[in-house]
Amino acid sequence: MHFFPFVDPNRRPQAEIKKMTEELTQKFHAIDPDLTLIHNDNFIDYGPEVFPQLSSIYWDPRVPNHPMEHFVYSEYRLKYQFYTLYCFTPYGEQIDEHYGKVNHSDRKTLQAIDDLILTVIHTYQAKNLSYWKDLFPEEQFQQTIASHYQRTSQMIGEGRKSSRLITFTDPKHRPLAAVEKNTEFLETQLNQLDSRLTVTHDDSFIDFGPSDGYFLAECPYDPEEEYEICYEDIPLFGCSPYNISFGIHGDFYSKWMLNIDYLDLRERLNNPTLAIIHQYQLDNLYYWRDHYSTEKFQSEALDSKERGLRQIHS
Repeated sequence: MHFFPFVDPNRRPQAEIKKMTEELTQKFHAIDPDLTLIHNDNFIDYGPEVFPQLSSIYWDPRVPNHPMEHFVYSEYRLKYQFYTLYCFTPYGEQIDEHYGKVNHSDRKTLQAIDDLILTVIHTYQAKNLSYWKDLFPEEQFQQTIASHYQRTSQMIGEGRKSSRLITFTDPKHRPLAAVEKNTEFLETQLNQLDSRLTVTHDDSFIDFGPSDGYFLAECPYDPEEEYEICYEDIPLFGCSPYNISFGIHGDFYSKWMLNIDYLDLRERLNNPTLAIIHQYQLDNLYYWRDHYSTEKFQSEALDSKERGLRQIHS
């Protein structure tokens, strides 16, 4: 797999970036004191010919050392009160899913100032383009500047209600090949860890996606697990893309212990098995990437990865 070499072209002087950030901060604060601007100092502007192409690529956590894992997708994050409203770069802006599409208590306030916010963002984008002016004929340069100002507010109408509605209808989002690949991964990794470990797939499991999946994982919903992992036919773990359960020995309502402790396998198998399960969960998230922007997916996937590491080391 070949990727663009991430080399900073260094077209923008740091002093000018700092000055631009200060000016933007003042402009947003003048629109509404509850607007806060955060600059990502690790952002690299690869230019109008390259950055939009790079920023459209999703991180693929199934690929070791994938370069988009730590790619910086946006230069600025604009927060309203405590929550992100916009992420933006010299080449585009992305409104937060909640603020942009959901009917909430601040919607009318934000609708009233959204055009002003976008004007500030688009002016920054037009100004930034001057660092790359030599790449364009004059007419195309002016057309590119004008194209920024043609993007209008996405906060139209009342927005959808924020209530959760689950139809319990299989979205059939994951291709069968994806399920088979997940199963093959678990079988191979567990067998390499210990040949006495086996994994069984529950064909009745429905993957409703991350949003509903994490919610349902906390509810008494059956089946909760997509896979059962056993050691010589004794259940050690159950897992789905959104939760992990543990096999027990004894009566749950009186005296019991985890099977991995009952079999004295914790030291040898617990953390390695959890690492395999968490990698499966991370891999599965990739099949739902089109439900997110590239930046939001990276954030969700990194959160999933960190949750796994915390559980392993807890």
